[in-house]
Amino acid sequence: MMSTFVGIDLGTSATKAVVVDAGGEVIARARCAHPRSRSVQGRVDPRAWEESIRGALADLGPVLAGAAGVGIDVHCPVAVPLDAAGKACGLGVVWDNNILRYYFNQYSDQRSPQALAATGNHPSQSTFMALAYPYLRNHDTDAFAGMATFGMAGTWLGALLTGKTALDPTQASYSGIFNTLDPAQGWIQETVDLLEVDPGTLPSVKHAVEILGTVTPEAAADFGLPAGIPVSVGSADTPAASYALGTRPGTKPFFIMGTTHVINSCLAAPDTRATALQRCGNRPGEWLINGVTNGGDALATGALVAGFGEADGGVAGMIRTAYDISREDAVTAPFFIPHVMRERGPLWFEAPCARLVDITREISRAQVARGIVDGVLLVDRMVLGSCVPKGSGSIYVTGAFGADEAFPQMLADILDADLDLVDESYLPAIGAAGMCGATVADAVLPEVVSRRVSPRPDWVAINDDRWEAFRASWTDATGREPLPEI
Repeated sequence: MMSTFVGIDLGTSATKAVVVDAGGEVIARARCAHPRSRSVQGRVDPRAWEESIRGALADLGPVLAGAAGVGIDVHCPVAVPLDAAGKACGLGVVWDNNILRYYFNQYSDQRSPQALAATGNHPSQSTFMALAYPYLRNHDTDAFAGMATFGMAGTWLGALLTGKTALDPTQASYSGIFNTLDPAQGWIQETVDLLEVDPGTLPSVKHAVEILGTVTPEAAADFGLPAGIPVSVGSADTPAASYALGTRPGTKPFFIMGTTHVINSCLAAPDTRATALQRCGNRPGEWLINGVTNGGDALATGALVAGFGEADGGVAGMIRTAYDISREDAVTAPFFIPHVMRERGPLWFEAPCARLVDITREISRAQVARGIVDGVLLVDRMVLGSCVPKGSGSIYVTGAFGADEAFPQMLADILDADLDLVDESYLPAIGAAGMCGATVADAVLPEVVSRRVSPRPDWVAINDDRWEAFRASWTDATGREPLPEI
């Protein structure tokens, strides 16, 4: 009988789980939400996670009983205090916790240039999650008193299934106390001392593809998994998706288009510029670069302000209107500077910076729509160039596009690149299962199914001209030079 492997993807709002066979085919999938996990600002309740994991695994059905291993991935970064038994002894701390800003202002500038450079990241709350340690010490004394391990979400999930604690480098890279540029060096002692972190509470760091332990009898009874099967260390969710797509240095980058637009590239050496978000990869000798924009939020804001309506229907109507415009009208469309909220790397805007440029009385509603969509995608082009080396070829793109090709076609035109659209929405769970399968049984995931969208030459020329004009308008609006290419 062919071996099967379980993948558990602990997401921000839900748990997704899959069972894949040794050939990489998904034979069962399930999703269970955990809407009550974020009832306190900046905190998260692992008990809600546990309920959704139990529900998702139960919904996989009888195929679960034949599993030969389990892979895991989690949303990141979230710090979780664990007691001596590996159980959560308090609520987790999320990177956007308002009080962490106080600790960031207190500690970040006290780091030496060498300690900061070793993180491989721009200083920010999201890349300095070890600030949760002084937060717990001062604001959650009960959790701090019971804490034996200062872990992250992946540490908690691994311990839930195996009773053993560890942390993989893809999550450790956002702690601010881990040497991302040279992971063999481990924790950055200077910053550990600065935050007064007890070194004994720090979990061991193991690569995502390593085996953490085996499913305990307690976890087997609770979650329906076979007792004694191996569980891999696992990774953060975006690296798990990259594994499912076969991402290695020199392979296709991939682009996630949702509420945030995330551009991902894999390098064989770290990017010392520390502009984009950077983490160690799933395997030794790899680094993952993530360029993030609030593209989905910007489209929703633009659709609302331009009168197309709220939610997905308004955005879809605006995109279709922008797509149907004539080339002549597109040339004179305005530009939308789309930073409607704070931006993470590589833009790092601490405050919103949004405006509609070159608007006149003669501009039509369709041209406004085109200007809004173009503005979002032109910023995506800028971020892509800063994260992905030239000549990387086609790009994997994932998102809820459905049958309407308007948005991916406009993206292909503006990037002047072939796009391979992937409709699979369980990529992180598949990648997690694949990592375990590779270690346990040398299983190899097949290339994902995709469909090609190519740029239209007559639109590429128009967009190249608009790109140059947009860069000048963007600089005027933001006061910055455009991002340099990698």
